[in-house]
Amino acid sequence: MNVKNLILCGTLSVLLAFGVIVADAKEKSKGKPAPPPSKQTGVIRAETYKKMEVAQKAFEAKDYKGALSSLDGLRAGEAKLNDYERATLYNLYAATWYALDNTPKALESYALVLKQPNLPEGLRDSSLYAMAQLHFIAEDYPKAIQTVNQWLVVVAEPSPDAYALLAQAYYQTQKYPEAEKALTTSMKISRERGVVPKEAALALLRAIYYERKEYAKAAKVLEILVASHPDKGSYWQQLAGMRGLMDQQRQQLALMHAAYRNRLITAETDLLNLARLYMVQEVPYAAVRLMAGGMKNKSIKASPENLQLFAQALALSQEYRQQIPVLKTLAEMTGEAKHYIYLGQAYNETGDWKSAAGAFRTALKAKGLDKPADAHMQLGTALFNDKQFAEARTQFVAAAQSPALADAAGNWIKFVDQEIARREAVRAM
Repeated sequence: MNVKNLILCGTLSVLLAFGVIVADAKEKSKGKPAPPPSKQTGVIRAETYKKMEVAQKAFEAKDYKGALSSLDGLRAGEAKLNDYERATLYNLYAATWYALDNTPKALESYALVLKQPNLPEGLRDSSLYAMAQLHFIAEDYPKAIQTVNQWLVVVAEPSPDAYALLAQAYYQTQKYPEAEKALTTSMKISRERGVVPKEAALALLRAIYYERKEYAKAAKVLEILVASHPDKGSYWQQLAGMRGLMDQQRQQLALMHAAYRNRLITAETDLLNLARLYMVQEVPYAAVRLMAGGMKNKSIKASPENLQLFAQALALSQEYRQQIPVLKTLAEMTGEAKHYIYLGQAYNETGDWKSAAGAFRTALKAKGLDKPADAHMQLGTALFNDKQFAEARTQFVAAAQSPALADAAGNWIKFVDQEIARREAVRAM
């Protein structure tokens, strides 16, 4: 039960108390005055009721300032109130302050409720539990833990929600063994009452196991969440992630693939992660289809980073002709030398030597070229294959200026010279 519902329940308890007064008023209307109670602590008298009713009606109308004004008037005569009336007054204060999002004042009011002597058990218990929840909302987790434990001591049949709240507070203070114990108790009570453990409780148990690096246990909890909530992609992804942490990449991929096929993965980040997983697990064509589909329906943006990933998937799939338009778009978008290099390499793979040479020439003039000698070498190779021997030789000479490529470029120069000499000899015959 959340705090708002709890406060409403607290207000309901006040309304039930008002029922005593209604009966008392009816007796008076018949001319039969009700006998005075033996104790002045379990009854709200008619005179007090009328004043509280004004505050209650203002509260129900969401006129919280009006409710406070009425309660302040009643508090001015606090000395005349009996213990139960004072407790009820502060309970109404707590409900009103909470409605105004004033947690400190609400807590202060509940503390005043609990200070009253001869407090009925129901009001005591509801006030303690409300305080525990408010401490949790205020992120004062040690006080939340302390107050829940107080509540557990006095309540005959604790609810699973109370133990779940305790578990959450322990989790926030990184007391994971205590959190696990409280949560398993909560789930045990639920099962004993024939109630299925709540989704939030299972999710918290998964989080506890994850923080303790007990990935196998976390995976078992996630399997339950996937089975009970098969339409929630987040649980599929979390289970897949857990399989990855357990070095079970095949199972990880199978889970992500199943979630994708069932349209449970739609966010761009998740789609891109799945594409990378396909590539790592050596099924790049699945990444190609995912990326192509995503860019077509615009769930994946045609950004430089995404286009580069798409081009890599196409290269791994040896789909070089499909890769060329992607690389052309990427190179034109960024103007970076490396993308023109990739484009030239794709043209090489298709045997389009002229286009490859054009891409390498552009790379030599483009920004960010960190290894010009490599570009000269690749341009020389493309020109040689296109039978542009003289120009190819020029590029190999340029590449030979790099110590790392001097030997390879030198061999190419010899080979080009031999080919030129051979062709001149043929022509001379």
